[in-house]
Amino acid sequence: MTDTIQGGLAADPTDDDEPDDWGAIRTDPADPRFELGDLVDAPEPEFAATPPPATAAPPPAPPPAPVRARTAVTAESADAGLGFDADAEPFGRYRSVQRLGIIGGKGVGKSYLFQAMVYRVQHARTAGALAYFLDTQGVELVRTLSREEHALTVNLQRFNGDYERWTRLGTTLAASQPWYRLTLPYRTGLLGRTRAAMEVEFFDGSGEQFFEARDPLNRGLWVQAYREARVMAFCLPLWAVFPAADLSAADWRERDALLESFHEVVQNYKDMRRRLRLRQPVRSILALTMADDRRCALAGLRDTWIGGYLQAPAAFLARTRTGGGIARYLANARRVSRFLGEEFAAAPSPGVAGIPDLLGFGAGRPWLIPVSAIHGEALDHLELQYPNPDERPPRLPPVPVHVELPLLVALCERANALM
Repeated sequence: MTDTIQGGLAADPTDDDEPDDWGAIRTDPADPRFELGDLVDAPEPEFAATPPPATAAPPPAPPPAPVRARTAVTAESADAGLGFDADAEPFGRYRSVQRLGIIGGKGVGKSYLFQAMVYRVQHARTAGALAYFLDTQGVELVRTLSREEHALTVNLQRFNGDYERWTRLGTTLAASQPWYRLTLPYRTGLLGRTRAAMEVEFFDGSGEQFFEARDPLNRGLWVQAYREARVMAFCLPLWAVFPAADLSAADWRERDALLESFHEVVQNYKDMRRRLRLRQPVRSILALTMADDRRCALAGLRDTWIGGYLQAPAAFLARTRTGGGIARYLANARRVSRFLGEEFAAAPSPGVAGIPDLLGFGAGRPWLIPVSAIHGEALDHLELQYPNPDERPPRLPPVPVHVELPLLVALCERANALM
């Protein structure tokens, strides 16, 4: 079997127990530009972040972080960046931290994306490529529900329970906008004894209010959550960028609103950097959410990049847990990103064609990554069949597709590996 992209991997000719057509490229005749071609296996990488050897003794547990009082956000203090203690419990236990921020407008699926990320990293067996680096026993999620209260540790099993039960997330209200920090510890150094961490910052803000740059309180939250982030993921549905020709009138109106909101989000982020005179380079990721949605015109990409993953997710995750698997995964992700860059350049609308250029913050062109946090059609069908969630029979949990890739890019950006 020749090497083909299979949900993000080049095929391994030694895997004789898998079907030959697992995730093979199916080129859409109506989309002749979608030709990813064969991919030769990349060499084993030399990672800057490596797991500890089997015989290495675990490092001593760090002392608990001191509890400090949290400063309330006021209109006077918001622009100074106050409101969330930088060292509030249980933060501040790692000397080396990489921060990834996730932002997006209303209805782009950013809450689902973050929820799927937390689900993906809860256990090493399901962490895929991240398992090579992460100490999943130290994964921690904290949340605060107001600007004044202390951040509290979240029960991961409870947080992931709604996702496993296919529970649709409600619209975020202005009165209840949780702020999350997901801490993902990993080990570095030749013996894997140096501990570092990646922190994923996510403010689940109201789509109508969070991105109003005129609000000084919201500006303060932006500063606290995103000023230190060296990797930023901007969320936008793939179908809104490349819509199918047969969209309904309501879908076209929704698409226009999504694009307008996206441009506003990016502009507010740029305004924050200019106001604070931030000059540090930021690696940007365009997370093209809802990549399974059939309203997207790129059927070949959907069937290969998303469908190939869904055909055998356990096999895909197992094969990306090795160094060679990670190298092939990132190599294929680059090819998909380049393909999408060509699609953006060919878009007839300047508001769409210029999106990659908007996300340049001194660290090169953005990664363009199609992701699917939860299968939309399956969720719609389940809700139609069982309107009452309590009456639904047990079923397999959702399969988040490529949601680990933005985390992997951020981790490699910090370690300066494979980039």
